[in-house]
Amino acid sequence: MSNFVLTLELKTEKWQEDILDKRFNIGRQIYNACLGELYKRYNTMTQRKEYKKVVNMLKGKDRNKEFNKLNKKYGLTEYSLHKYVKPMQHYFKKNIDSFTAQKIATRVFSAFEKYMFHEAKRYILKSMMN
Repeated sequence: MSNFVLTLELKTEKWQEDILDKRFNIGRQIYNACLGELYKRYNTMTQRKEYKKVVNMLKGKDRNKEFNKLNKKYGLTEYSLHKYVKPMQHYFKKNIDSFTAQKIATRVFSAFEKYMFHEAKRYILKSMMN
């Protein structure tokens, strides 16, 4: 099965481009703020003795349960990130609706999850921010 992409140029006026630029910039700022918050929470968690204890456990269901408890405790869940982004969205409500803000948070979390599971390196996430 073949896939094709059709790219069409938008015919916009200057004021429409300004609105789009502003909204994209706000979206980028929300993305970076969410990513920074997740880094902060993750680094806090990894410094704790309880995390180091879980890391040294044998791989299996018990270890996974403990990791899930730690992730929940330190706010490393998608829904905790949705709570974090909600006040930001209210500040920018004229330009970003709640669904879009939550989608941004979801994308940040899915990218950060790869980092948490050692499937991606930090520099990959940095390239996603730009």
